[in-house]
Amino acid sequence: MNLLELLKPSDKTALIQGKKSVSFLELLEGGLSFGEHLRQKGMGIGSRILIFMPLSIDLYTAIIGMWGIGAVPVFIDFSAGAYFVDSSAKRLKLDMIVCDGLTQFVRYRYPELRKLKSTRIKKSIANDYIKKMEEGDSLTEKNNNFTEKNNRVIKLENKHPALLTFTSGTTGFPKIACRTHGFLLAQYNVISEHLHFGESNIELGTLPIFILANLAAHSTTLLPYKSYVPSAINAKKLIKKMEYVGVNRAICSPALMEKLLKHSNLPGLKSIYLGGAPVYPGLLNIIKTDVHIVYGSTEAEPIASIRWADICLEDKHKIKCGAGLLVGKIVPQIECRIAENNEILVSGETVLKGYLDGIGDDESKIHADNKIWHKTGDAGHIDEQGRLWLLGRISQAIYDANGTLYPFCAECILDAVFGIRGAILAQNGKRVIIVESGKANKEKVLEALKPLHISEVGTVKRLPMDKRHNGKIDYAKLKEMLI
Repeated sequence: MNLLELLKPSDKTALIQGKKSVSFLELLEGGLSFGEHLRQKGMGIGSRILIFMPLSIDLYTAIIGMWGIGAVPVFIDFSAGAYFVDSSAKRLKLDMIVCDGLTQFVRYRYPELRKLKSTRIKKSIANDYIKKMEEGDSLTEKNNNFTEKNNRVIKLENKHPALLTFTSGTTGFPKIACRTHGFLLAQYNVISEHLHFGESNIELGTLPIFILANLAAHSTTLLPYKSYVPSAINAKKLIKKMEYVGVNRAICSPALMEKLLKHSNLPGLKSIYLGGAPVYPGLLNIIKTDVHIVYGSTEAEPIASIRWADICLEDKHKIKCGAGLLVGKIVPQIECRIAENNEILVSGETVLKGYLDGIGDDESKIHADNKIWHKTGDAGHIDEQGRLWLLGRISQAIYDANGTLYPFCAECILDAVFGIRGAILAQNGKRVIIVESGKANKEKVLEALKPLHISEVGTVKRLPMDKRHNGKIDYAKLKEMLI
């Protein structure tokens, strides 16, 4: 099925951003009009179109337009740098790029993107529809107009690509996650079951896939003020807008939640869902409302989830002592097992079976028991209650005579004792912890981490974090800094 079939045209507000808001009907009409514009530009079923714009109403207008004509939206992580962007674009023959006013010019920095013909949203939405809305058409007339246009939405098979997303593997070579319409539908069914979407919710949304789920569930979503780097979102402005529109739920990264809590205890929120990066007790303890931890990845979302309130004192003590991060029971739709090297493997209907053209499958997929298992790259274990604990990235662990040390074992202790982050490294045969200068006394850090056989404490002015959400330590960048 075409995922557009999940969206219901109505006068209910779908998306809010800054001073602008659109109803579900307006969003669908605008999107389908943009699809007609793309069709006139020669795009159609299977066309691969790169979306180069920040999280915005226009972004979802573009996705709807592309799905309407059977085209495939493509996303590249532009925060990964120019080489990554160009090599990713070269990997896949793109037919067009959709930009906004700024990115229309920024794209010329990238040789591969300069070659593409481009278009913009605002100049292509059908003027006749906008004029009708300004003239005050009734909702019935608007719905009739939409129904006529919706009959021209391309019918698609479940296996038709819905999103192409570039990710980097351990070698840095671009891999392409291809999520089909059928896959996203199955993923939506799992997400909606565990995240409890509802039409009465007004949600703060910053994670793109979950915003699509909001739209399918007919929930209203507040988008942050337009920011080209998610980590640069203005928390003060966002809080004011949340209060003004009555946001009662938030689905976001822990880094953004931490920024928001510096300015408000967010009394209007009834529930919070955190994911996309490690969620530590230091943050969870200062949240005054119901909070859920969600663990997943591009290839499998969600894998596990748990309410912070359901984690008992004994488990919280284990976390503080370096046992890892508890992320809850595995969702029933996914099978999970732990490999010999403690890597978490998952399989199921909502787990990608492979990457586009099979590139990246050898390093990320295992065939066993007549199933395809995805290697998450995360270490972990399953306790006697069937709950999943995370230990950190396999690639960031230290293997030496003292055994294996995983990142979260040290990070949980640092969070509990000092309220800081740190990175473990092996240097000259020693286990070293790197922290930010001035955040904690070196001797006290060594004493706290004594059970982990940490020999030295190194410092940097600031730990490098991922550019996207500012929630994960960039180990590659850190090692470059220490050379």
